[in-house]
Formats: sequence, C-alpha cells, structure tokens
Amino acid sequence: MESLNINGKTLRLTIQRKPIRNLILRLKTPDELLVSAPYACSTAEILRFIETKRSWIAAHAEKLAQRQARQAESSADGSLAVYGRPVQLQWVIGKGKPRLQSERLVLYGPDSQPETKRRAFDQFAKTSLEAEIGQLRPRWDQVIADYHLAQPSIHYRRMTSRWGSCIPAKSKITLNLKLIHYPLACVDAVLWHEYAHLIVPNHSQRFYAVILHHMPDYEVRKALLNGDL
Repeated sequence: MESLNINGKTLRLTIQRKPIRNLILRLKTPDELLVSAPYACSTAEILRFIETKRSWIAAHAEKLAQRQARQAESSADGSLAVYGRPVQLQWVIGKGKPRLQSERLVLYGPDSQPETKRRAFDQFAKTSLEAEIGQLRPRWDQVIADYHLAQPSIHYRRMTSRWGSCIPAKSKITLNLKLIHYPLACVDAVLWHEYAHLIVPNHSQRFYAVILHHMPDYEVRKALLNGDL
C-alpha cells in the first residue's frame, strides 16, 4: 500500500487490477483512496491519472468526512439505518428482546452507558445478519459445491477497514457487523466476494471473472455499498 499527499493531507493508496477498461477512483474513507485499474495499466499511468484528479479527490475526501461526521451525530441522536432503511433507535432500561419495527428499533439493557448500547446493538446485528445470511447463502453454497468445495463457517465481528475476510485453508468467512446498515443487495455482494475466495484465493483476473459470471451487477452493488451511487 502506497501513500500520496493531497493538499497537505496524506491518503493511503490501494491499487486493484481488474478485468475492466477504464481507471476508477473510489474513496473508501476520507483517508484511503482505492484505484481499480485494467491489468495492462502500469503504476506510472495510474499515478499520472491520479494527478489529474487531485481536486476531485480533495473535494470528495472532505465531503465524505463531513458525511461520516453527520452519521455519527445522527447515531448519537438515536437514528440509524438497518438494511438501508432509516429507523429510530429506542433504548429501554430493563430486560427484553430486540424488536425491529417499520420505523423503530427497540433495544434493551441494564443501563444507558455507550458500551452497553454498543454491545446490545452488536448482538442484534449479529442475530439479524445470521438470519439474512441464512437466506442468502444456499445459492453460494451450491456454487462452491460445483467446485467440490466444502461449505464455509461464517462469523461476525466489527471490522475497521474491511467488509469481510476469508481464510480459504480453514474454509472460514468473517463478515463486518456494520453490513447491518446497508441494503441486502450489498450484503449479498460482500458475501459472494468472500465465497469466491474459496474458489480463487486472490484478486486475480480469474477471481473477478468468477465474481461477475455469477453476479453480473457486482460493481453496481459495490458502488452502492461504498456510497458512490
């Protein structure tokens, strides 16, 4: 991973080569720039392209930072998104089972400390994602069965820089609990991405060919996940 300086701010630079025709820039966070590039594109060409987009990068980094700040404020006020749908968080001191209603998520705990709320929400997210993944995974289980591969175990935790990870040797997939905030189409894209690593354990041209063969709109879903749509 390289770095670059944009208006005095250091950004981490990640380059991924894919079976695409054009260079694509995407800010994963206000501090990290992801570049998708054709396999034939050299690093020098990529860096020259970035130079022409400095103003765009600076403006969008600031915009993304402001959006994240607003999201943090909204979360503190009790509003958040569940599978892409805005809901109001209601916190109840006491015992009870989490309830997701059309416009409200009701959570329970012994006190109103931030850590207590975070643990309660994470447990809700884990339980909910397990149920949704249970509906999504049979399709991908069948795909890897066609490759004579075993079904993976799926785990959940908070992750800071990835939506998911896969350890092919252990047939183990881990998904980010933060996926609870995004539409199920995005969740499914991340799930399939990690399943595909059981078939191809790298980000080679063959990996993306497998991805797109089974999910032609994968790039659209990833753009939605990364806030580009």
